[in-house]
Amino acid sequence: MFQNYLKTTLRNLWKHKSFTLINVFGLAAGLTACMLIVLYIQHELSFDQFHQKKQQIVRTVMHYSIEGTANKTVMTGTKVGPALKRDFAEIEQFVRVADPAFSQQKVVIKKGEQQFNESRFLWADSTFFEVFSFSLLKGDAATALNGTNKVVVTEAMARKYFGNENPIGQILRLEDRVDYTVTGVAANAPSNSQLQFDFIASFMSLSAAKTETWWNANYVTYFLLKPATSAAQLQAKLPVYMRKQSAETEMTGKNFVTYLLEPLTDVHLRSEAEGGIIASGDIRYIYIFSAIALLILIIATTNYMNLTTARATERAKEVGVRKVMGAVRGQLFWQFLGESMVVTLVALLLSIVLTVVLLPVFNTLSERELTLQLLLQPAGIGALVGAWLVVSCIAGSYPSVALSYFQPIKVLKGAFKNTASGLALRKSLIVLQFMISVFLVIGTLVVKNQLHFIQNTKLGYDKQHVIALTTDERTNKNLPALKNELRQNPNVKSISLAYETPTFIKWGDGLETVGTATPVQKMITAFPCDEDMAETLNLELVAGNDLSSEDLERLKGKDESQADYRFLLNETMIKQLGWKPAEAIGKKVRVGGRTGEVKGIVRDFHFASMKQPIGPLVIFPVTWGNVLLVKLTGNNLPQTLTFLENKWKTFAPHRPFTYTFLNDEYNQMYANENRINQVFTYFSALAVLLACLGLLGLSAYVTAQRTKEIGIRKVLGASTVSITTLLSADFLKLVLVAILIASPLAWYAMTYWLNDFAYRIEIEWWVFVVAGLTAVGIALVTVSTQSIKAALMNPVKSLKSE
Repeated sequence: MFQNYLKTTLRNLWKHKSFTLINVFGLAAGLTACMLIVLYIQHELSFDQFHQKKQQIVRTVMHYSIEGTANKTVMTGTKVGPALKRDFAEIEQFVRVADPAFSQQKVVIKKGEQQFNESRFLWADSTFFEVFSFSLLKGDAATALNGTNKVVVTEAMARKYFGNENPIGQILRLEDRVDYTVTGVAANAPSNSQLQFDFIASFMSLSAAKTETWWNANYVTYFLLKPATSAAQLQAKLPVYMRKQSAETEMTGKNFVTYLLEPLTDVHLRSEAEGGIIASGDIRYIYIFSAIALLILIIATTNYMNLTTARATERAKEVGVRKVMGAVRGQLFWQFLGESMVVTLVALLLSIVLTVVLLPVFNTLSERELTLQLLLQPAGIGALVGAWLVVSCIAGSYPSVALSYFQPIKVLKGAFKNTASGLALRKSLIVLQFMISVFLVIGTLVVKNQLHFIQNTKLGYDKQHVIALTTDERTNKNLPALKNELRQNPNVKSISLAYETPTFIKWGDGLETVGTATPVQKMITAFPCDEDMAETLNLELVAGNDLSSEDLERLKGKDESQADYRFLLNETMIKQLGWKPAEAIGKKVRVGGRTGEVKGIVRDFHFASMKQPIGPLVIFPVTWGNVLLVKLTGNNLPQTLTFLENKWKTFAPHRPFTYTFLNDEYNQMYANENRINQVFTYFSALAVLLACLGLLGLSAYVTAQRTKEIGIRKVLGASTVSITTLLSADFLKLVLVAILIASPLAWYAMTYWLNDFAYRIEIEWWVFVVAGLTAVGIALVTVSTQSIKAALMNPVKSLKSE
C-alpha cells in the first residue's frame, strides 16, 4: 500500500509540475531563511558557553551615583578583585583584564625590523587560564602570566611573527620600549567568546597594577565563585560592604558605589552596563530575528495550504473513486499527508543546499563567522527531521483533512464545488501572507529612515574628512613640529591631540563647584584635548573663549592638583548647575582633582550613541593623549594620505601609519541597527516574493476555474480591461485588508523599537502609503499576468475548456 501511495504521489506531483515547483521553491526559500537565522541565533546564544566553569564566573559591574545621577560601567579599579576575594569566602578566584582598545589605543609590537599595530591586546592576571577555558597549546597555564613582561600569543600571531620557529622564549618589543618574553601559545579565541584577543600580557607588567585603588576604573574584573555559591546572595552583601569602605571611596551621604555581578553567559546579550572588551549583542534583536524567521515560515506553509486546497476540485474525482473502491477516510488522509511530506522533504533538501551556498553571503551580512557545524551534530540532524515533520503536518494537515472528507456521490456526479468555508480559508491565508509582508516592509522603511536620520543629523561637530591616528608619549613630544609640517599641506585644515575620539567619549569623572555656599557635585563626561580641538571638530562656542596655547603652557611642570586649569563646559552641564552661559564664565570648578575657571561654553554635541541623551561634558587642556585627529579638506585624498604617511614615518618611525575615519567609527556604533536594516530589507523582500508566489499560483488556478465564464463574457462584448479588472478585484481587496491590519501592528512594534533612541524619527503617514502601494502594485502585477492571459484567450477555446 505504501508503495502504491508513493507512486500516486509522485505521479500527481509530476503531472502538476508548475504547482509542485511553486510549493517546493516557496517552502525551500522559507526553510533556508529559517536555517540561516537559526544558525545566527544559535551562535549568539552560545557566547561563552564553552567555558567549563561558566556557571561560576561573573563579571563585575560598578554601580555608582553622584548627586542622584546613577551609572553602570564594567570598568573597575585595581582593588576590586583582590579586596573582594580577601573579604568574601564565596569567591574562589579573580582575574583583572585590561584592554587598551577601550581608550582607542593600539599596541605597537616589533620583532626585528617588522612592526605592527595590534588592537586585540589584553593584559590579564596570572589566573586567566584558571578562570577561563581558553586552551594553552604551549607553555604552563599556571605560570605563563606570572610576574612581569610576559606574553602569551595565539596560534595566528605565532605564525605571523615567528613562522615555523618555536615562539616560546622569543622576544617581542612593545612600544619600542619594553621587551616581553613569549611564555605560551594559546588557541585562537572562538568567535563566540566575549573576550577576543591575539595577545595576553601579564597584568603585573602595568604600572597601575602595583597600586590597589577603588577608582582609576580602567579594568574589567571577573570572579570565579565557589561551587553552589549564589551570585545574587553575594551581590546583596556588597552595598553594606562598600559603605564600610567610604573613607577610601569618598562616597558618602546620598552618593554611593557598589558592585553588581553579571553571569558570564549573560554578558553578551543581556548586559546593561557601558564599556566592555568587545561590542555586545542585544537579546531584543534575537527576538526580532526569531519573529522574522517564524513569519517567513508561516508565509511559506500557508502558500502550500492555499494552493493545495485550491486544487481540491481537481482531486475530488480521485477521492470519490478511491472511496467507492473501499478506501476509508484515514487512508486518504495519510495519502495526502504523504504528498505533503514528500514535497517538504524535497524542499528541505533543497534548502540545505541553498544554506550552504548562501552562508558566506549571510556571514558578511551579519558580520559573524557562522558554520554548518550545528546542522551536522546529532541535535542539528534531529532538529531538521523535526522541522520536516512539523512543517509537513502544519502545511499538509488541513488539505489532507479537507480532501479526505469529500462525499463520493457528489464528486462523481460533478456536483462538488469549492465550499464557502474553503474559499474563506484561502482568502484568510492570502490576507495573512500579505499582512506579514506589509508589516516587514513598514519595518524596513522605519529602520532605514532612523539610520538615515542618525547618519545625517547634525551632531554638533564635523566628522567629515577627519582621520584618527593612534599616538603615544614619544610621538607627542614631537607634536608641535609634526603639526607644523602637516600644516604645510593645503589639504590639511587642522590637527588636534585628544585622549579619545569624540564619537564615543568614555572618560567619566566628577565635577564640584568651588567658592559657592553649598558645593554642587555632578557626574560628568570629560574630554581631555589640546587647544586645537574646537577648530578641528568645528565646535561652536556659545559664550566665552576657546582654549589657547597659553592654557597649556600654564600647566607645564606642575602637578594636576596644583595647576590652574581652564575648562569648557557644554550647555547641558551649565543647565544642570543652574547657570546662564554668560554668568558661567569665570566661575571656579574642580574636575577630578583639577581646579580652575570656566573659560567658555560650547554648544551641545553628540559624544555618545543617539540612544543616549546628551549629558554634561567638560573639556580641559592636556599635552598628552592617545589619538591625533587630522582634519582634511577632502581634496586629493589619496595624495594627502600619502603625504601624511611620509611625515608620520619621519616623526613617528616607531609606529605604523594606520588610521580610521571618524565617519567609520561613528557608523560602527550602530552595527546592530545596520544589521537589522539589512536583515529587514532582504527578508521582507523574500516575504513579498513568497506571498506573490502563492498569489500567482492561486490566481492561475482561479482563472482556470473561470475559463468558461471568461469566454461567455467575451462573446457578450466584455473588453480585456474589464475582464482583467474583474479577476483582479477580489485579490486586491484581500491585499487592502492585509494593509489595514498590518499598519497599526507595525506602527506599535516600530514605535517600541524607536523608543530605544533618545533622538529618533516620528513614523510618518507616507511610510504606510509606500508600503501599501508596494504591496498593491506587486499584487496587481502578479494577478494581472494571469488575468490578461485568460482575457486574451480565444473565446471558442474558452467555451470548450470544460
